[in-house]
Order: sequence, then structure tokens, then C-alpha cells
Amino acid sequence: MEADVIGLDSPGVAIQVIDHRDYTHHLLFDWDGQLIGHVQDRFTEEDQTDLQPAKILERVRFRARNVGHHETDAKLLSAIFDWVVLENAIDVLHGLDQSAIMEHFMDFLEAIREPPVDDVEFTALYLYLDDANKELIDRSDPVTFYFEDQDLVHTPVSLEREPDVYVTISPLTRPFACDHTFRDLIVYQLKCQIRDLYYMQGGQPPEQYQVDGIGLHDTELVPFEHQAQ
Repeated sequence: MEADVIGLDSPGVAIQVIDHRDYTHHLLFDWDGQLIGHVQDRFTEEDQTDLQPAKILERVRFRARNVGHHETDAKLLSAIFDWVVLENAIDVLHGLDQSAIMEHFMDFLEAIREPPVDDVEFTALYLYLDDANKELIDRSDPVTFYFEDQDLVHTPVSLEREPDVYVTISPLTRPFACDHTFRDLIVYQLKCQIRDLYYMQGGQPPEQYQVDGIGLHDTELVPFEHQAQ
């Protein structure tokens, strides 16, 4: 989908999106990311609540958020949904030596190997980068997500601020040491997240992100080739 910033003023950022069927959408966000309005003539008000039109409009809005966030000073995306931040995190992780990998990820690997609960779905770690997104400066404690009475819940976690990146690893099917192989597994999971962020905005990811595996834990995500256009 083509998207362009077409206006900046005190209320916020105006963005035009041309969807895959060449319909024009005009969206207005305030500077803090709140959607003020979405004007389009493809779907009637009654149709917009149907599943397929609702999904198409969600992708249009996320596409608009990406363009407005990256081309203006508006804060339209959280860091964890910003593929640029994820790419920066991948570069940071590639630069870690063995001692830094063990410092940042040994507790995470141990929590994956020996989770504190049963019926584990995945283990998560929240990461913090410096202001320039060039250095890993902090991390959360590992958080285990597990099923309890068919509900997905998690072990307690305290986050002092919004993380820049998070990584999730499912129970391991083979042994890993806390070295570059485990670091590469984390990087791969971030690439899966980037793939899904392209899907969320109705796009095909670049070749380096056309990978298999779990990215964002959203059961309603659909690959680009299977999306209603």
C-alpha cells in the first residue's frame, strides 16, 4: 500500500493511504498517536464491522502509523512495534561478545531450560536500548507465559518503563549453550517479529525477513499472500 504524509498542523498528522484495490484513505492522528479520524469510501459504516473489512482497515491504519512515525515527529508507534528499532536491536546483538551474551542472556536461557511452572507456551525477555539504539543497557527478569485453566497467564514482572524490544522463545527442542548460537536464536525471533510487522501493514517483507517461525504472538495474523485485499 502506498502511504504519504499530506499535512502537519496543530491537531496532528494527516496521512493518505492507497490500498491494494486503489481506494483512497485519509487518516488523521494526533501527535501522541491517537487516531482522530479515518475517512474512506470503500466500506459502508455497516460493513466496517465485518471481519474482512475490519482487518483491511486495521492494516491501512497500521501502514499509516508506520509512515507518520518515521517521517514526522509524531509518536505513532510503540518501540516494540517499530521495525527500525528491531533492526537496530539485531545490529546490537550481532556486536555482543561472549561475555556480554552470558551477562545479558544466561538467566533467560536458564528460565527456558528450567521454567518455574508447567504447561509453558513461551518465555519472554524485555530489552532496553540506549537513546541512540546502539547499545543494550538493561533487561527485565525472564517472564514465563503458561496456560492455567486454558488461559494464557504469566509469572510476575515489573517494568519500570516501556521496553524497546522483547523476545520470546518457545520451549527448546535441542540443547543450547549461552553463546553465539543462542544469540542467533534470539536474532531469528526478532526477524520473525519484523516479518509480522510487515504483514500487519498489508505488505510483503523483504527477502531477509521471509522466514518461518513464531514472531508476534497474534493468532489472527495472516501472511501477505493470504490476506484479503
